[in-house]
Amino acid sequence: MDDATGAERAGSSRGRRIAAVAGWVALAGLLVPVGVRLTGWERGPLAYAVPLVPWIVIGALVPLALALLARAWVLAGAAVATAALCAAWTAPLYVAAEASGPTVLTVATANLLTGHGDADAVVAMVRDREVDVLSLQELTPEAADALVAAGLEEELPYAAAQPDAIWRGTGLWSRYPIASWEGLDGYTFRQIRAVVALPDGPTTVLALHPAAPQLLVHRSWSDEWARLSDVLDAIDGPVIAAGDLNATRDHRAFRDLEARGFTDAADDAGDGLVPTFPQDRTPPTLVALDHVVTRDAGLVATSVEAVVIPGSDHRALIATYARG
Repeated sequence: MDDATGAERAGSSRGRRIAAVAGWVALAGLLVPVGVRLTGWERGPLAYAVPLVPWIVIGALVPLALALLARAWVLAGAAVATAALCAAWTAPLYVAAEASGPTVLTVATANLLTGHGDADAVVAMVRDREVDVLSLQELTPEAADALVAAGLEEELPYAAAQPDAIWRGTGLWSRYPIASWEGLDGYTFRQIRAVVALPDGPTTVLALHPAAPQLLVHRSWSDEWARLSDVLDAIDGPVIAAGDLNATRDHRAFRDLEARGFTDAADDAGDGLVPTFPQDRTPPTLVALDHVVTRDAGLVATSVEAVVIPGSDHRALIATYARG
């Protein structure tokens, strides 16, 4: 073997070692959100890692490619296993539940970003998608006036709204009569609970917006999620809740809510991952923070769609329902 051949083999071996190390480092980074999802331990910035779980199926291709380059078969197996686990967690989003008959209800939710979401776009969405129930968050008095001026109450004549300066306000609009409603006190944002006379009978409808997790401390997020879960648990009869829930389906609080009998429209519809945040920011829209959930409502979501509302950092979410 001449010197050139030996140097070539040494370089190839060194390249494989570098690829293997890089692959293990990449996989270790991917395993952080997986570990948080498995354990539910969401302290500090770990809560921000959980929403990445659906994207790990794609991200795992990086350590897998490096493993194949390095001929590191243990690394390859670990990358495939990680991708398979995340795919199993995400799979319900791609499997539609059985529903019967035509659309009987359309529910939408939109965060208006301190009232800057375009009122005309919101009303156009309501009109074009034939929305029956609309939950709005970060509703300011000026935004509420703009929505009325744009014709919202011509489409949805019944309202339960608590506008507030800057970002605390929340509102609920309905095509069907609102028999009664109240604001829930003691939260960072306004929360609204109403009884709406839907065609299939009176239904408790909530417009929700719990606090967001902070980078290091999640006291308000955890406390408000726990209290709102108790509120939802205590309701008798059919329930629909819609809003910016500041959680993905992989966060522990949301999984606990589903374990209590609530169904996310995205899990029913089979339309896959429908991210709603962030919009018009960096990075691109990756995370599904906005949800419509139901319990004992006799409804099955047949589609879920995200709609851009100019001026907002969230996309609106629209869920259409048929009878279950």
